[in-house]
Amino acid sequence: MNEQIFSLATQHDKIGKRFIDRGWIEVYQNNTVDGVESAIYCCLVKPGYLNKYLENRDWGIRWGSEGHPSVITQYKNGQPVTEYHTFAEDGLEPFIYPRWFAHVSESYVDVSQEFVNYFKLYEQANSKQNRCYYFVDDLGDTEEVINVTEQQVRIKLKFLVEYLAVRKVHLSMCFDFMCMTDIEGAGAAFVSKNDDFISDSSNYHHLIRMVEGMDEKNLQSWVIGKTILKYDPVKSNKFWFDLNEEAHESFIIGYNEDGTEQSVPCNSEEHRFFTPVYFKKEVLNKYYDHPQKYKVSGFHLQSSFISLKIDNNNNDYVVVFLNDLTMLPQKEQLHWKHHNIAPYAGKGISRAFYDTMILGNWERESDSIDVRFKDKYRQFNKKWFEKYGWYFYKDQVGGDLHHFDALHLPSENNVRSFCEQMLILVKLTIDSLNEEMLVKELSKVDNEKGIAKLERFLAHHQIEIPDMITFLRNLQDLRSGMMAHRFSISNKSCQKAVVFFDIKDNNYRQVAFDIFVKSLYTLNTFSKKFLDVNKD
Repeated sequence: MNEQIFSLATQHDKIGKRFIDRGWIEVYQNNTVDGVESAIYCCLVKPGYLNKYLENRDWGIRWGSEGHPSVITQYKNGQPVTEYHTFAEDGLEPFIYPRWFAHVSESYVDVSQEFVNYFKLYEQANSKQNRCYYFVDDLGDTEEVINVTEQQVRIKLKFLVEYLAVRKVHLSMCFDFMCMTDIEGAGAAFVSKNDDFISDSSNYHHLIRMVEGMDEKNLQSWVIGKTILKYDPVKSNKFWFDLNEEAHESFIIGYNEDGTEQSVPCNSEEHRFFTPVYFKKEVLNKYYDHPQKYKVSGFHLQSSFISLKIDNNNNDYVVVFLNDLTMLPQKEQLHWKHHNIAPYAGKGISRAFYDTMILGNWERESDSIDVRFKDKYRQFNKKWFEKYGWYFYKDQVGGDLHHFDALHLPSENNVRSFCEQMLILVKLTIDSLNEEMLVKELSKVDNEKGIAKLERFLAHHQIEIPDMITFLRNLQDLRSGMMAHRFSISNKSCQKAVVFFDIKDNNYRQVAFDIFVKSLYTLNTFSKKFLDVNKD
């Protein structure tokens, strides 16, 4: 032990900050570190009781008997009157509940269930001793609010501040810090002290003394008492679940007469009928990156929390009608606003969106190559199964479904996006070929791979499409050389594929577009040859 530890300087600093550190507040602690025994506890204090509560440094509630429901009998007018009390102590309410169970040698800590219920917190637990509680916002995004271990509980301060404000109660941070050492451990810090620290929000005491009757480590430094985190009356009328009807972002819809961009709120009454707003294709990346949470199609962005009509049927931009953006929470409106672009000549809503969403004609195909490919992929595999009783491409299940949902034409012209999407495309096409069924009626060939099996399957049906097979082989070779979002220089087959697709540092998106086109052509060819589909 050293003088700094014995003086409990760190603990004094924590008290001054009311145990708040980087947006979190420590509301429970029970451990011994560097010879300092630390106990932190808290309880709620009603405003009318605060002055009386601060008259002394007693906590008012002790863990282990923390204000649990009580049946109390009192005598009124000479007669016993028995009443049930939710909390035994007037003016106080427990917030933290340490639990000890001697018969099973287990202990853990609970946080007020009312606090948990108020924010509808979601619990994730490795054990009773290690748990986290999360707030889920109206987009389904999570934020950690409570972190519980056996010896510590921390709470995100902004949530606790709101809870205190809406309930109009104060939080008493109770503490007890003590260390025992000898003169060598205390050093110059051993100066007798018997000091009170009393204010309108604190009452605690620091005692430094020699304890009589002890031979070793008889020097004591002890801080005990409480400090108050008062509720903020200004915040008592603003709650997390309140809807701010005025929280509508403005978006660019065109140009003013002087050539400047014209922006209007998305809840504009003047522009509430079919006013298109344009966005960079990158606006959808965050949704494609979380396919387990969001579904993106040519016409909708959907999750368990939001539903937005979108025109995703153009290769280079996304369109949303202005008033439809009011369906998004403000936080999400800001995301879309960041990708908002002004319209320019030749840009408009797609024919697919116009025919489908406005005219109600569901027959027209998407103008976006990735959406069109995915639609065709589903249709082809379904029709193949209906005709032959087995899937040409193995049915997507589990994580593969998320891969399918995440597939899209790269919105950015970089190698990382290109590799990610081409890996998914190869997985869904070449890797998913139903090899077993393709060669079921053919003789066995040792070490035969998927494309070779497909080629023999086609030959068995007197079909030769050499250009398509060449495309598939090069696509497979390209995939085999992809490493950490780049291409292997040592992989000669990959390098040949790079030449085949004419990949350069500045044309990744165009190459991806061409590969999608050829992949769609492959599906259309199989359809015409085997399903008698004359369309496309």
